[in-house]
Amino acid sequence: LAHGASAGAAKAAALAAALNAQHAKTSRGPTQSGSHFETELEINDFPQFARYKVTHKDTLVQIMEHTGAAVTAKGQYAAPGRPLAPGDRKLYLLIEGPTERVVKEGKNYVKNIIETAIAKQALPGAAGQPQGRYRI
Repeated sequence: LAHGASAGAAKAAALAAALNAQHAKTSRGPTQSGSHFETELEINDFPQFARYKVTHKDTLVQIMEHTGAAVTAKGQYAAPGRPLAPGDRKLYLLIEGPTERVVKEGKNYVKNIIETAIAKQALPGAAGQPQGRYRI
């Protein structure tokens, strides 16, 4: 159990580091177009369950209700090592709102959802991981 827990914790830490690195890479801040602010967060390289969680309709409604930011999935998924066609972009989220504060709150809320999904998946006994008292 200890080995499984430490492996799961290491995986969660690696994915959290990837999220922070990706955030630093794209954290040029919200851009303003008139009275409209927007920013992007690339989600292509996160696990499928985290991408699904953050792009699910119920989650998008929840983000809108809590922050006032609208989130739209854009681009297309590119498997590791598979090049995209010219002009195509990897899967990302466009986060839009009427103020810079709303957009920042929306982006932080999305990051929190991704981190929570990854942490839950990394816990021993999570879906897809062996359960039970005995180890073979």
